[in-house]
Amino acid sequence: MNNYIQKIHSFGISHKDAAVHIRERFSLSFANSELLYSLKDSFNINECYILSTCNRTEFYAVTSNIEEFRNFIISGYERLNKSIQIESLRHLSGLNSISHLMQVSAGMDSMMVGETQITSQIKTSFKHARELMGTGPILNRFIQFSLEAGKRVRTETNLSAGSISISYAAVEKIGTIYPDFSDISILLIGAGSTGKLTASHFLKKGATKFYIANRNEKRGKNLAKETNGEYIPFEDISATLPKVQIVVTYTSADFPVITSKQIVNVDSLNHSLLLMDLSVPRNILADVEDLSNITLYTVDELESVVSERLFSRKQELPRALLIINEVSDQFIIWLKTLSVTPTISDLKDLFDDIKNNELSKIESDYDKIILTAIDTFSTSLIKKVLKAPITTLKAQASNGSYSPVLVDAIRSIYQLDKSLDSAKQD
Repeated sequence: MNNYIQKIHSFGISHKDAAVHIRERFSLSFANSELLYSLKDSFNINECYILSTCNRTEFYAVTSNIEEFRNFIISGYERLNKSIQIESLRHLSGLNSISHLMQVSAGMDSMMVGETQITSQIKTSFKHARELMGTGPILNRFIQFSLEAGKRVRTETNLSAGSISISYAAVEKIGTIYPDFSDISILLIGAGSTGKLTASHFLKKGATKFYIANRNEKRGKNLAKETNGEYIPFEDISATLPKVQIVVTYTSADFPVITSKQIVNVDSLNHSLLLMDLSVPRNILADVEDLSNITLYTVDELESVVSERLFSRKQELPRALLIINEVSDQFIIWLKTLSVTPTISDLKDLFDDIKNNELSKIESDYDKIILTAIDTFSTSLIKKVLKAPITTLKAQASNGSYSPVLVDAIRSIYQLDKSLDSAKQD
């Protein structure tokens, strides 16, 4: 009998488990994920979903073989020529895995507790997984339930009250060095959602001088227009560094955007430069901090900046957890219903086969009118005979008193698995 709850597994690493220099080894672009999705059938992975953000990389799967799931992940990174330690990933299964993704969706597991950007990240990753046939009916419904859990937490609690995000924290952190942004030149590398949010927070703090670098020229020019700044191509980043005091980078590039070699000229001019790297993998090589007049921050150094605001949000976690438990129970009921569906279908098929077989034996003895009457009577009788077991199975699944023993008993009494085996042989 299928126990779908125990077939749900996840492996993941987050800011709670490891520093950025470890997390970046596991980080996956959509192109990387595409390769892994293409491998799932080779490892008997029924369904798979990959979520990779600056603070986490997580794999969710429906599978009966946990070792195959583990080998699937290892093989994927090997093909990407990425060196990882699989032991760094935390394994969850069943109820724990279900609750975890729902808490992630609600922002409860985020570095900035209650942040809302994770919602769009889950949706975008989900869309990508579906396009590549990674997910199926179970994970599709699981992720939809998780998004619903996140939505309820945000609307029914104050967990997401106030403006707290990675972008907000970054600007607040930089503000401890530069209290006044009015005469400060800022280079933003990356014009995606985080880049736009960062620019917005700088503008609210009085910043007026922006340079925007982005690989997508149209998107970069749009943000430059919104900030009344100047767009620069990626290849002009080095030449722009001497003109700015602050650099914030958030791109999906898997290569260093800024290196110590680029900053040598700036360093020789005794020019002070503050670098904020919000990217995972990191966009700025750590060795730049060895240069004089250079200050480098990464995403891992931001949580303490907003600790006071996070404290009030964390008071909402018990209320949020009640919602997570409620939505989790609803999903589990759906899974349990799914578990009895094959047995209900097999029962109906068995009795239909018996009816059709018996009707075939008397086809030559009666005319069409009588045979139709017998068929109608038999169909009605079968429905009444099966009503009690089917109603009981459905009721148990829906009210939470689901019993695998009962399902096994029904399958044994009616020899459903034997019937299926015979059908496969035929």
